[in-house]
Amino acid sequence: MSKQIKTVKCLSLFAGIGGFEVGMAPVGFRFTNTLEWDENCCVTLNTNKNFTGALEDDIKPIDIMKTAPEDFSSESVDYIVGGPPCQSFSAAGRRAGGVAGTSDTRGTLFWYYCQYVKHFQPKAFVFENVRGILSSKQGDDFKIICASFEEVGYNLFWRVLNAADYGVPQQRERVFLVGIRKDLNIEFKFPRPTHGQDSPDKTPYVTIREAIADITDENEVVPPYGGKYGHLIPDIPVGENYRFYTEEMGHPQPLFAWRSKFSNFLYKMDPDDICKTIIAYQGRYDGPFHWHNRKCTVDELKRMQGFPRDYIIPQTYVEGVKQVGNSVCPPVAHQIGLALRYQVEGLEEYAVPLIDADEALSFDKLKGKRAKKTREKKTAKADTSQISMFDEMPETKFPEEHKHRMFKGHSITWDFKDGELNVSIDNKVDSAQVGIDLQFFGGVTAILKRIRVNCFSESIDDSTITLLWNEVHRAVSEYTTYSSLMPLYGHFTEPYPKFVISFHHSASNDTLAFQEIALQDKYRTKILKFSDFPLPQDKYEEYFERMRICGFDVRTNTTNRTVPLGHFRICYPFTLPSDWKDATPWD
Repeated sequence: MSKQIKTVKCLSLFAGIGGFEVGMAPVGFRFTNTLEWDENCCVTLNTNKNFTGALEDDIKPIDIMKTAPEDFSSESVDYIVGGPPCQSFSAAGRRAGGVAGTSDTRGTLFWYYCQYVKHFQPKAFVFENVRGILSSKQGDDFKIICASFEEVGYNLFWRVLNAADYGVPQQRERVFLVGIRKDLNIEFKFPRPTHGQDSPDKTPYVTIREAIADITDENEVVPPYGGKYGHLIPDIPVGENYRFYTEEMGHPQPLFAWRSKFSNFLYKMDPDDICKTIIAYQGRYDGPFHWHNRKCTVDELKRMQGFPRDYIIPQTYVEGVKQVGNSVCPPVAHQIGLALRYQVEGLEEYAVPLIDADEALSFDKLKGKRAKKTREKKTAKADTSQISMFDEMPETKFPEEHKHRMFKGHSITWDFKDGELNVSIDNKVDSAQVGIDLQFFGGVTAILKRIRVNCFSESIDDSTITLLWNEVHRAVSEYTTYSSLMPLYGHFTEPYPKFVISFHHSASNDTLAFQEIALQDKYRTKILKFSDFPLPQDKYEEYFERMRICGFDVRTNTTNRTVPLGHFRICYPFTLPSDWKDATPWD
């Protein structure tokens, strides 16, 4: 006869699809009440009660911001677990234009979590979030969170844990903050990894192939993925991503700039390794892609997140991916559950090896090694600061060209010779002049070394700058393998431009002045106050809206909530490509 498990009562906040519950239910956690506002997640939770230890008959959507603790449950509980939405602190949030942290509504949800802890006074709670929470607002956000929990009577213990260390085939680093009620006088230690270098027996990581072997058909026939970038996927080696198509990795026809995309873009997982972090909101070309050159199924992602095979996610593909990507990994929750029952309740049957408080884990060191390996791979392929592998190839030259077209009333002439393109717009005598001069470096110079675009017109208005930059974008597209100037610049948060810009003008207007400002490092990419803007403006929002119409990526709180009120951010030193692809043909 199996031994009866002694159970404890627990509340689940921000439950998602029950990652904490699935992991902790097998060690005696029973969830008297579950709080989750998303209706689709509640459907998934209700479908899988045999896995979650939920005691409620029907889990219904609840908004924590509108539900007082006393209205949520009248039960006394031993534990509270949950992870408030993490987008405010995530890497994706940073790439989107800045981290709002606790200034974002989603970031303040921790406060409601804290109020529930204050009301129920459990023995302990577990709070999970992304690693970015530690650095948000230079660490101030995390200090606020910790101070709030300490104020309601808890000693705090936190660590960054990697899911791969606990048997999940995924590089997924999350902050786990455990609060122990002060009157218990317990110094909590986190459970030691079960896999990897820090595990007691140095057990190897679980690979993706091992995790999904029983649901994988190695003989499946997969149709081409399709779309703008689908044809690129088959050539990408397993474990690589869009970087395969960069100059730095030595591709003969580069399509992307180094670090111009998020690391999941065109990422194809290696079956004999662990996976990059599974994200909740995947674009068409965001991985992980299967080594069979297709998107992973929800069942595959579910297993790679550590959920049981029979856990059912009765949702559409997009919703299923979102639910998996937002969830806590059950194997990590399982080990934390064991550690809580062992240390808080003193139950020896739940004893697990523990990590000493001052002990550093290996995955952070491995992170540095992975970065070094990538740099070495990049250097081995092409050192563009000295000589590019393109310079060792037979030079590809375009013949000399002289061509002309009319576009929206403008006369535009291109003269191309020896890798230099001169573009003349209107060319009216005794008129104002505006010009852009780009000098390129790196492998692209095998074809294109310089672009000069000059407009000679009696009327220089807001559209002039857009016209000049669109000619540049079109020229890059026609003479190189890149689709526009954008891939040669990189993402604005980590630019790796392969060109130097010079700008000159004999006219004067707001747009020309803004162009000069956008070229200055002290004004570009940083989030600045309106008062830091160097031009006198009474109506900043209207002015910045005009610049957006011109094509400049300038952001304010109106267009991007991560930018605080009264602040702006200029992302690129040029206007974004607009209608040049629809321009009139050459004569």
